[in-house]
Amino acid sequence: MISGINSSGEMSRPSRMEQSLTADQKTQISDVLGQFDPENLTEADAKSIVEAFSEAGITPGSGLASAMGELGYDAKTVGDLANVEQRGNRPPPPPPPSGSTQSSDELSSLVEYFTELMEEKLAESGETELSDNDKQSILAQLYDKFGIDEGKSIINTVA
Repeated sequence: MISGINSSGEMSRPSRMEQSLTADQKTQISDVLGQFDPENLTEADAKSIVEAFSEAGITPGSGLASAMGELGYDAKTVGDLANVEQRGNRPPPPPPPSGSTQSSDELSSLVEYFTELMEEKLAESGETELSDNDKQSILAQLYDKFGIDEGKSIINTVA
């Protein structure tokens, strides 16, 4: 079972820009970027950097941008040089496993409702992050609307 949002209420605004890096990932970033000259970066260099980060499981986000900036690189420039937008950021996700306990329609509905609730709470508060009370409120509303037992995962897949 995979839990995208667990019962402890750990959730934040969904964004790739909020990734924090592990010490190992920071070392990998430094090692990869150490092979290149930020002042003379070519398209091929940028593609190599993007590919190396992807293979290492390092996704675009503020953590990556910050780590790259500390080493003299601009993450947007590297992405633009590598034509990241033109070739797409990722391949499509694999199909759900057989025996999945939620249909694609159910999952889409849950995600849409979740997004709506988050946007409402963030708009009400004027903040960029949800408070613990807001998280619990959203989770309770999801449990109620979709008939999920409290404490259970809101997204269930079974292999």
